[in-house]
Amino acid sequence: MPYRGLAPDDEVDGALRMKYAEARVHLKSGDLLAWSHERWGSWYDFKVQMVRVFTRSVYCHVGICWVVGGRVFALEAVSAGVRIFPLSRLLPFYWVPLRASWESEVEAWALRQVGEPYSQWQAVLAGLGLLKPGEDLIWQCAEYAAEVARRAGVELGADVTPNALVLAAQKLHGSVTHLVEDGA
Repeated sequence: MPYRGLAPDDEVDGALRMKYAEARVHLKSGDLLAWSHERWGSWYDFKVQMVRVFTRSVYCHVGICWVVGGRVFALEAVSAGVRIFPLSRLLPFYWVPLRASWESEVEAWALRQVGEPYSQWQAVLAGLGLLKPGEDLIWQCAEYAAEVARRAGVELGADVTPNALVLAAQKLHGSVTHLVEDGA
């Protein structure tokens, strides 16, 4: 089911496919963002692929959309820690509108986490179903995204893997859109 008002080009992995420039105006703070990864050429690629293998998912990473001052950013937990990064530089990605209640308290909490550490070990624990979300201020991507969504009034469940979050968000709101560069 497409997000109302959008005209997809076609489908990718069961998701609608759109150009980022066309979808950008529809992105909202609090929406879920997800990434896949197809390469196998480096140690980093191998580690990312292992996330996909262990979680049996097309998705290896998630973040939260933040729209401010006419710009669109990803709030995400990566190996360098929780960060803010221009979304246009992270193409392609998947977008799931959450219709979150993005209040100033939610935004302030999400931004207070910027710079907090990331843990690959917690990502492994999450993949094994052993992570206890919110136990500390050390994050893995899905744990951070789930907590931001929860604070914005969207419960995505206790399974904090990229795949679980996308599936939970899709059950709530019905659409996943693959956003690609304008020339793609």
